This record gives sequence, structure tokens and C-alpha cells, in this order.
Amino acid sequence: MKTLRAATYLFACVIGLNLFSACKSSPQQTDTNDTTNSKQKTKRGKITKRTQDGCYIKVSGQQMKDTLYVQLHVQNGTVSGQMMESIFEKDSRKGTLAGTIQPDKSIKAVWKFMQEGMTDSLNVAFKLDHTGLNQQPFKVDASTGRQVLDTAAPYSIKLEPADCNK
Repeated sequence: MKTLRAATYLFACVIGLNLFSACKSSPQQTDTNDTTNSKQKTKRGKITKRTQDGCYIKVSGQQMKDTLYVQLHVQNGTVSGQMMESIFEKDSRKGTLAGTIQPDKSIKAVWKFMQEGMTDSLNVAFKLDHTGLNQQPFKVDASTGRQVLDTAAPYSIKLEPADCNK
């Protein structure tokens, strides 16, 4: 049973990353401090002053087929990147992140995404720590029926470090 669950998890991760990579249209960014223009190895999920990049993933759901993937690039207090949310047998949301990072490693950003052929956006909030990336959840605004960031909630969605090169 554990082997089947692990294989399902791995399969979902690979599919999610492949879908995300296939849809990613922006060119790979390089570190402007690298004077040799050589390709720099990216550590898994770590945002450091040297690499400035990190990738994170959460696979969940009853069938372990719901995937949340975040790729971050941090430079001079500015955050950019990609975010994809793919819920099994539902429409996925894929788009870009743009925001800022604070000294306490909290990130406030806007996620502009496509879903069902429409462009939309949501405010998102993350916090980096030594174990990965934590996200504040969304809630539904009763007056509009739309999702909004739940700023009163803790950073309860845990994303694990992922390999940015896959």
C-alpha cells in the first residue's frame, strides 16, 4: 500500500511539473552577479543570496493528484515567478507571481493566472522557513462569491522544496 501511494505521489509530481514546464513561456533568468555567464546549479527549494531561486510543491487530495507548484525568483527584495494549481478532474490555474519579500521572509504577491480561458488574479501570501514555503489559505467572500486571501489565517499550506531543474 505504501509503495502504491509513493508511486502515485511521484507520478503526480512528475505530471504536475511536466505540465508546468510545458506551459512556462518565460526565458530562464540568470543571476546578474554571475560575471562568467556559466549556468549556476540551483539547490532544492533554498532561497539564498547566491542562487535567488526556489521551487516548492504540495501534492494532496484523496487520490494524491491535486498539485500546487510555486517557482520563485528573488532579487533585491522583489519576487517574481510562476504558480500552478491543478486539482484532479477540475480546471487548473497557471500564471505568474509578482511581489515583494520582507526581511522576515514573508512574501506578498499578486498571482495573475488563466482559468477556463479567462484571466484573473488573486493576492497571495507566503512565508519561507528552513523547511520550505508556507502559504496563507484563501477564503470565499460571501458578498461576491470569489476567493480572497484570508489574511487572518496562519500560513497553514505547507509546500516542500522541489528541484527547479526538472
